[in-house]
Amino acid sequence: MKNDKKYKKNCEVCNKTIDVDIYKQGKCPFCGWWNCFLNEENPDIIAIPNLISLNKAKHLFSEGKPFEPNLDEFIEALHGYSEMQFAYNGIYYAVELVYDENKELKIRLYNSHTKEKTFFKGDNDFKNNAKIGDEYIKDVWKQTTDRFWLQ
Repeated sequence: MKNDKKYKKNCEVCNKTIDVDIYKQGKCPFCGWWNCFLNEENPDIIAIPNLISLNKAKHLFSEGKPFEPNLDEFIEALHGYSEMQFAYNGIYYAVELVYDENKELKIRLYNSHTKEKTFFKGDNDFKNNAKIGDEYIKDVWKQTTDRFWLQ
């Protein structure tokens, strides 16, 4: 049986009263934060469904900035979602955790325009060597958009 009952709680970020489910989960219509008991109990880690930590979200909110992950946070979230996306210059890129033929975990970068796939040995390899054309992703990260789990 589905429990549709709504409960009231203060948003973890903006402190306004919002509706949440039985698990204290719900998106704040005021600031956009996805309230979740995992974030509340672990304010310094990235917990699904968010891409940044609760403490960073509070800091960004206090400065009037959007809840955008930096590259390290994006990679950390990748390990929770297994598939992420971002856009750069109008082209979408998928970043996925995949196993190769030797059953070793790799990170795959997929260009939705060219269909090109590039594989990386792990987080550091991706962070330091992933490129879009001649540009390192780490150098253009602030110009990327639509950073989210794969839609």
